Amino acid sequence: MLRVRPILFTASFENTVEQLRQLGLACAENDGDRAVLDTGNGKVGVCRQAPDHRGTLLAFELRDPVIFVQRTLADGTHAELAETSAGPGARVNAPDGFSFELASSNDLRLPDPGAPLAVVVTWRTPNPTAANKVLADIGAKFVQDRADGGALFRAKNGGFVATAAGWSSGVELGIMRDGEHLPLGGGGESRPL
Repeated sequence: MLRVRPILFTASFENTVEQLRQLGLACAENDGDRAVLDTGNGKVGVCRQAPDHRGTLLAFELRDPVIFVQRTLADGTHAELAETSAGPGARVNAPDGFSFELASSNDLRLPDPGAPLAVVVTWRTPNPTAANKVLADIGAKFVQDRADGGALFRAKNGGFVATAAGWSSGVELGIMRDGEHLPLGGGGESRPL
């Protein structure tokens, strides 16, 4: 099981949650400081901005962190069991030092084939080829190549991640409706952890 669930850290928590709801995302959780919104094809986590976190972080959900770490290490990408922002899970470290978390989840639903919305995260990196290997090693399925050397990958349980060339590693959150990108206010790039 693998689902895209980027985390958006924002000083405008309530406004961000409302903006995502207006785009059509369903609020699955909200405790006032952390919310999870679902498109039916990937989820988005929203957290109040903290001093050590800003912008958007790449993150996923998975079923079994122990098996995930074993398989990812066997495929050649560094992974370890770790505490995530949503509880127990795993952390993956890309060759350039960029890292992301994968939180354990019991939600094994596959993407809704009729869902008009989808989460599409863009991982900008100086080395798209290495990022492509990391995504393949964690179980994301290759969809298509991109002109800049990046590629588009699909997570089995929902959401997409595109790799793209960039001067430094960072993440951009996108929501698509019927193949068209929807405007998101603000935005931001992550930084290596």
